Amino acid sequence: MKTMEPAISVETAGAENPYISARREWNERYGDYIARARSWRWAAMGALAVALVLAIGVAWQAAQSKVVPYVVEVDKLGQAVAVARADRAGPADVRVVKAQLAAWIVDVRSISSDPLAQKNALTHAYALTAATATTFLNEYYREHSPFGQPRTVAASVDAVLPISQQTYQLQWSEDARDLQGRDLATTHWLASVTVAFDPPSSERDILDNPLGLYVTGISWTQRL
Repeated sequence: MKTMEPAISVETAGAENPYISARREWNERYGDYIARARSWRWAAMGALAVALVLAIGVAWQAAQSKVVPYVVEVDKLGQAVAVARADRAGPADVRVVKAQLAAWIVDVRSISSDPLAQKNALTHAYALTAATATTFLNEYYREHSPFGQPRTVAASVDAVLPISQQTYQLQWSEDARDLQGRDLATTHWLASVTVAFDPPSSERDILDNPLGLYVTGISWTQRL
């Protein structure tokens, strides 16, 4: 029996698949939109990243101090005679250093009959003493405690001579009296001290030692 093949018309064989046509039309119509949207999305993210970096840079730049304070010294005619930056500490005046060392040796060597006054003097002296010199004072006071003495000692500085920028020589006299105020003896002393500077960083340090001067080493001897 002869089998009959289904007849395919020329028009049907040559017709385009409607699904393929629809897919092509969708790609042509919406594919470009999606590609452009994706490109704009990446561009927006890049712009946002750049803006964030710029914002951080501007904030950091704004945090940096651009104002440099200066102190200008003028004469009586208003003419500038000296200019210095106010945010940088200048070298300490030698006269101030000498006065502070003189006060320090008076606090260290004087003996008061008032325990509170004696304690305050030692507190002030230790505030100007570095750790290396503190050991020397501790050993000295261990053998020569200023408390409970049957006499008083008034130290009077005669001279403070700078030997170098870090070394000074101190000369002073000590008048000893008994508790009734009668003179006992007068002795003369000579000391060599080394100093260092460490600007105060806290309010307490400013009150105790505004110059930031510290005695780092000391040796003394009685003069004949």
